[in-house]
Formats: sequence, structure tokens, C-alpha cells
Amino acid sequence: MSTPTTASVIHDIGYKPYTGPRMGRLQILRALYVHGLRACFGLGRGPKAKIVPWFVLLVMLIPAALNVYVASTGKALVMDYAKMGTDMALFTVLFVAVAAPELVSRDLRHHTLPLYFSRPLRRGDYPLAKLLALVSGVLLVTMLPVLVTYIGQIASSSSGHEIWLDTRQAFPGVFVSLLQSAVFSVVALLLASTTGRRVIATGLIAIFFIVTLAISHVMSDALGTQWADRTTTCVVKGSDQNGPDQLCPGVGMRGRLNVDGHPDPDKPGYMDLTIDYQTPVYTTIAKAGGLFNPQDLVEGTRIWVFNATDSDQPDPSPLGPVYGLELAVVVFAGTGGLFLRYRKVSVS
Repeated sequence: MSTPTTASVIHDIGYKPYTGPRMGRLQILRALYVHGLRACFGLGRGPKAKIVPWFVLLVMLIPAALNVYVASTGKALVMDYAKMGTDMALFTVLFVAVAAPELVSRDLRHHTLPLYFSRPLRRGDYPLAKLLALVSGVLLVTMLPVLVTYIGQIASSSSGHEIWLDTRQAFPGVFVSLLQSAVFSVVALLLASTTGRRVIATGLIAIFFIVTLAISHVMSDALGTQWADRTTTCVVKGSDQNGPDQLCPGVGMRGRLNVDGHPDPDKPGYMDLTIDYQTPVYTTIAKAGGLFNPQDLVEGTRIWVFNATDSDQPDPSPLGPVYGLELAVVVFAGTGGLFLRYRKVSVS
């Protein structure tokens, strides 16, 4: 039988209280944002987490690289600024379908919300930081090709007027990038916040975008049989011998096309174009089809704002204001729903 002893030893294992400055709520919000943005691209995690986001970014840059190449040879763009966002939207959907669950579903599954919601962080700060991180990630993916193309065009420009024309052409691409970043992020993050399983959240996001796109296309295929005559004028690069390098921005090749161009007397190397063309007349059902899908909602808003005819999607006019209104409702109502979700979510 062992003999009890009253001797005791205190070991100093080196723990010390924190005596540095306490940054408070804004610093926590900033840390959550930076961590979320890194998570969107798999930074700080294993190689598997980086496959999808970096693959998407690489694919999105391919048209931009081709545009830079053709700009150096003096030819027209392979893919216009605005079309890079709309034609490559499937890859943007893939990005948000993977990034949104990575931002919020993991915290729900591993019950880390009690840590986040400890003071001084407020309930609304968490979804705000996650939403800003996803918006920034999508904005980087969609805006970088536009920026690379624009830099390539500027580097190949020979005059200030040419730079101004390129700037005007780039603006619709910036417009599409901003709208996609806001709409896609809000919808994807709201869907991802409903479950703690990332696989299920990714499936929900993908199914939502695919199903609504199918509904939108079914309605948009209800085309009319008549055509409307339209005329537009613009100034583009080109010469009388070689003809114009491109059509007016936003003008598509659908229907009969008659291009009348002559050199601009005040701008050597440029042509004044007058284009007579036709656009299809769509039914009201076809015009309303884009209201059911985020991708087509953004594209329909672009067509309405810039009066573009270079898209296969029906011109929404006179429903254009409805497109703009619904887009605003989706962004603000979706953001409100996300904040409400984390105001009521359990932290047990």
C-alpha cells in the first residue's frame, strides 16, 4: 500500500495571457472575408480543393488570351467583351456551385457557428463576410478575362480615339460581370446555407441553375415568324480596301444584313458604318422566358440596357424594366433571406 504524500509541484508550461491590442468586430469581419476569399480558390487546403476553381479560371482566360493574340495581328476579337460573360456562364455556375458550399456548409456541418457568433461578432457579420468573399471570387473569375482583353486591345491601339472605342466596347462586359457576381453569389450562397453537406449543397445549386435554364429556353423558343427592320450607325476600325474589322457593338448577324461603310474623313484608319439588319419578333411568352433563370436574367438586362442584338436570347422589350426590377429583387431579397437565415440558425 502506497503512502500518501502532501507534496505537490506546480509546472510552468508557458501559457501567458494575451496582452496585445484587441481589434474588435471589424477585424473579425475582415479576417472572415479574407479566409472566405482564400477558400473560394482552395488556398490553404489540399490540391483537390484547388482543381475546380483554378480550372474555371484557366478556361475563362482562354478567350481572353485568343483576343490578345488577334489584337496583336489587327483582327477583330474572337469573343466580344459581353459575350465572354454570357457564353462562359456555365463555368461561372460551376465555380459558385463549388465555392458557396465551401464557405458556409462546412461551418454548419462541424457546428462552428457558436465560435463565430461569440462577441463582438454580430449575427449579420458572418453572412456579410461570406457573401462579400463569394462576390469577390466570382468578380475575379468573370472580370479578369475582360481586363486581359482590354489591356491587349489598349496595347495594340495606335490612337486615343481607338482606346476610347475599346473602352466603350468593354463597358457591357464589365456590366455583365458585376451583375453575374451579385446574382449568382446571392442565389448560390442562400441555397448552400440550407444544408451542412457540401455535396448536397453543390447539387442543389447545380440543379437550380440547370432546371431554371431549361424552363427559360423552352419559353424562349416560342418565337414569332416576323422580322423587324433596324438601322444603326457607328465608327469602327478599318479601311476602304479591307473593309471594316468588325460590326457595330451589340449588332448580331441574324437575319438579312446590309453594311454600308466609308472611310471617316476626320479619323484615318476608321470607317463610318451604316448597318441595315433584321431582328426576329418574339412572342410575349418568349420575352418573359429569361425571367426564370439567373443567367438569362442578366443577359436579358444587358440586351435591354445596351439595345444589343448579338444574342440568341429574345429581346425583352417592352419587358426590359421587369428584368431590371426582378434582378434588383433577387439581389436584395436573396441577401435579406441570407441574413434572416443566420439570425435564426441554431448555434447549439
